[in-house]
Amino acid sequence: MIAVSGAASIQHARAFVLGRPGARVHLAAAAIRAGAEVVAEADWSDAASPGMSDAQLVIAALEDLAGDTLHDAVDRLGHVPETEFGLIVTLTESQIDAVAAPLLARRITLLCDPRPADLAAAIAQALVAPVEPAARPLPANVADQRSDYGLPAEPVQVAAADVRKAIRARRLRSRPFPDVLFEDPAWDMLLDLYAAHLERAQVSVSSLCIAAAVPPSTALRWIGRMTEDGLFVREPDPFDRRRAFMALSDAALDRMNRYFATLAQNGLAIA
Repeated sequence: MIAVSGAASIQHARAFVLGRPGARVHLAAAAIRAGAEVVAEADWSDAASPGMSDAQLVIAALEDLAGDTLHDAVDRLGHVPETEFGLIVTLTESQIDAVAAPLLARRITLLCDPRPADLAAAIAQALVAPVEPAARPLPANVADQRSDYGLPAEPVQVAAADVRKAIRARRLRSRPFPDVLFEDPAWDMLLDLYAAHLERAQVSVSSLCIAAAVPPSTALRWIGRMTEDGLFVREPDPFDRRRAFMALSDAALDRMNRYFATLAQNGLAIA
């Protein structure tokens, strides 16, 4: 059994495994190790998925798919019915743009090249039933936050180059110190998307993961949460329906503008 920190218990759950034969072996083993019961399995080539409707958790592997086969699998995952414990998908770092953007609206956990222990831990975490409501890393509803927090009403002109310099300075901290001391993916991604907005540039999901300066699976989790909370939005690629870019929402952009106005008002540097 995988240990999960905090006052929580792992529920027994029925899991459905989807993937190529070799991948299904590893998914099923991880599910069993985490305390789930694998009630059915299916290959991507199967037209139907008998047993999925009875599952409380769906686990799928995409690593060995490419091209149209990968895109068809992603489309199929987009139509998987919502389950009690959600959807867990494993993928490679090179597949992020093809997989993440179309599925961010789903209740989903994306794991890049996970080790067996990482996969089992993610499944166990999905099965956790908190005794008390767990604290969320972001506000439950960004729109409900106070609007009278003292930021200037009028934005100021901010140069994209200045924002990029601040991002570069943040990265330089890891030279004398370990990266883990300065992990701040939410702010790093907000800065990157703000600079891209000023540059009128588009940001892919994979590029945003790099900007987060944390492992891809962690970055994807943050991107999903910040999209859910109304800070990030997906912008479909008009030339490729299978791809999407990430951007700041209007609400997040307004907050960033007023934050930088506050810095200017107080003579402070971007940090």
